[in-house]
Amino acid sequence: MSAALRARLRDERGAVGGMEILPLGFLVFVVGTIMILNAWTVVDSWMAVSTAAREGARVYVESDPATAWPDAEARILEVMDDYGRGERTIAPTPPAIGAYERCEVVTITASYDLAFINLPFLGGFGSLDTIEARHSERIDPYRAGDFEGGC
Repeated sequence: MSAALRARLRDERGAVGGMEILPLGFLVFVVGTIMILNAWTVVDSWMAVSTAAREGARVYVESDPATAWPDAEARILEVMDDYGRGERTIAPTPPAIGAYERCEVVTITASYDLAFINLPFLGGFGSLDTIEARHSERIDPYRAGDFEGGC
């Protein structure tokens, strides 16, 4: 082998280095993408839960006293399902009020169990936290029907 060929083989010009960093770069890309998806999931879940609580309260104060809670519960679950969050929705509990009376303030709470990792088309894995929203409405004082109480 000639001296010129040996010198050329020992020369580092044109050598590719850092190939071991490519898996790390790919890992950072994947983890960053999952973090962005999870951040959007938190925002979207919060919007869904607050909408469900608001709709549940509206249905509760506009329904008949006998069916107010079942109607509100069904509406909460329907809204969460419409947002695609039905599988992790925590069953709502009835509001703690006395009788269904005019001007009574009703507070409805909706809850959602947030997944630790949420991937499109695969669903959520683990449990991170519970998102909860409350909405209060007053039963209409001028509503028709036989109701107890007054304002």
